Amino acid sequence: KVVLFVDILGFAGLTESYPLDLDLLKAHDRLFANIEKIMAAPDNQLVSTFSKFHFSLRSALNLANMKHPLTAITFSDSTFISTSYAYEAVNIAIGLQQSLLGQKIPARMGIAYGSFAALRFRSDISADDGDHAAQFLGTSIVRAHAAETCGIKGLRILLHPSVISLFDDTRHNPESVDAMSHPVRYLECPEKERTNKIGVHHEIDFWYLKPTMETNIWHAFQDMWKEAPQSENEHYKVT
Repeated sequence: KVVLFVDILGFAGLTESYPLDLDLLKAHDRLFANIEKIMAAPDNQLVSTFSKFHFSLRSALNLANMKHPLTAITFSDSTFISTSYAYEAVNIAIGLQQSLLGQKIPARMGIAYGSFAALRFRSDISADDGDHAAQFLGTSIVRAHAAETCGIKGLRILLHPSVISLFDDTRHNPESVDAMSHPVRYLECPEKERTNKIGVHHEIDFWYLKPTMETNIWHAFQDMWKEAPQSENEHYKVT
């Protein structure tokens, strides 16, 4: 399988900086029924970021599910998405990255190829406690996570070496799937970034947008950069 790993940048800091407002989280989950409550609530970037991430993720998965099978496993501020072909994972990554950027949510992603097995998912919930299990494993899981955490900074879609050769295979990278699609476009990372321990040398080009959307996302990105602490400046500079 080809696996996409997605992770929000800076989420730990948000969790430490804002209260865990369960009522507001539930209100965001039913946005249209609780819009007045949400508008009246004090600013809580943790709730906003978490809710927008999961809304964008659900939208991306629903769209992809209409086109091909997939398996998605989500944990808090991250998710693993397994597909059969590389272009499927890439298209999900591009759409999700563009959506998150437009909502001022910084994310980095890794894509890899290898073994994958989803064995068992279980939830046992009682009035006082809960027991949850997600049993899945494989080299694609390890490699996708390794690509995202390889040390390259920025809001990027990074490619593990295991997936690169697939782009020469028309099953994984067809000339076109529909009228709106085109072959996967990937770039070589700058030379100084190619010394990372995993051997990640390439990333996906996700910056091809219609003019209005491009303008909106560019302004959102600039706003994120201005609001980010000085310690995070490098993430935006290299992006």
